[in-house]
Amino acid sequence: MLKKELIEKSPIRVLERSIHGGLGKGNIGVFAARKGVGKTACLVHVATDKLLKGEKVLHVSFADDPDHIGNWYKQVFNEVVKAYKLENAFGVYDEIIPQRLLLHFKQKDIDIAEVHDKIDRFLKNTSFQPTLLIVDGFQFDQARLEEMALWKKYVEKKEIEIWFSATLHREELQLDENKIPAPVNRFNDYLSVIIKLNPHADYIEFELLKAHDKKDLQKLRLKLDTKTLLISNRRV
Repeated sequence: MLKKELIEKSPIRVLERSIHGGLGKGNIGVFAARKGVGKTACLVHVATDKLLKGEKVLHVSFADDPDHIGNWYKQVFNEVVKAYKLENAFGVYDEIIPQRLLLHFKQKDIDIAEVHDKIDRFLKNTSFQPTLLIVDGFQFDQARLEEMALWKKYVEKKEIEIWFSATLHREELQLDENKIPAPVNRFNDYLSVIIKLNPHADYIEFELLKAHDKKDLQKLRLKLDTKTLLISNRRV
């Protein structure tokens, strides 16, 4: 399969249609799940789709061990190659990886305004202008409302979109009236799209909890394959 065909047939197109055209510039999306349920895999698959489309991606990690992020990109790309029989895979990988930038911060040691300032100084006078910002390891349970407001203001100013991962409590989930779990629901006013990952025996189900201001939430005909860790558009 050629790269153009892969992009057209990607399950990310299904996701975009289900959330009414995609996340969009200036908006914040969240993949929420308990620890170890596939949030990072989802983020990396979304990022890889952007890279295949020729766009640039900035991946910011607040994880304790950020070294594994690069391996996630290799693993997801390799699984995409196998699943879609991508032609000239090595050439495509060498083409897209320079379009991805990884940065690491320790959330407890830095405030969000400083993170944004460091990003801007790092990118200043470079041709690297991302259209997508990925943030993993951000601790929603410790974050303040003002911090999410700063993220929202930042992506609106830069005219980019941002996907977060959010870890849910292992105990019984505390849901609000819209079925949005804590601690994500505290930041609902700043979030445009919320997707919860529900683990089953041999797959992980996608549950759409918010899609911009739409009331008619669609059932996401998507799942995360627990073997390949790829988003799939097969029925669940």
